[in-house]
Amino acid sequence: MLEKLTDIFKNSSIQDIYLVGFVDIEDGIANFYPDMRFYYFEVGEQFLELESMDQYSKLSVNIVDSIRYKFEIDEDMQPCKTSVNQIVLTDSMSTKNTVKSIIIYGLEVSNREQIICDSIQLNLNNGQELFIDPSFYFGINIGGAEQRMFWVENLAYGTKVSETIIEI
Repeated sequence: MLEKLTDIFKNSSIQDIYLVGFVDIEDGIANFYPDMRFYYFEVGEQFLELESMDQYSKLSVNIVDSIRYKFEIDEDMQPCKTSVNQIVLTDSMSTKNTVKSIIIYGLEVSNREQIICDSIQLNLNNGQELFIDPSFYFGINIGGAEQRMFWVENLAYGTKVSETIIEI
């Protein structure tokens, strides 16, 4: 999986970032309810599926062909996605939204299907750092160095987390 991840980022830039959820229409007004356990990074023709799991303590990373809606909703609700590219990326139109390096914190599993870890950081060629924190109260929070510092501060006292660094 680490090789697949490296290959995807070698060949393509981050084109979009999606948050999934559902829409419920009440009194003629549509409300979007995000499921922040899942984010999807569109990279080339594939998607990097990020899922907060184990009661928001671990991050699962999968490479998938399309966005998946892995939650139950009532029949009057519609699954949907929204792009958060312009919110997350400093310059969403930049051609330098390519990954320079990946830091995987607390790598537990890396098999052919997925990576399971404590968190992951993508360092982009334009200088932006994307820290993906699965321990946010409602699911995943994506931020920069400040988010990483917040995550480190919330680790149990004395906890040492291994780092796996991959240069692209």
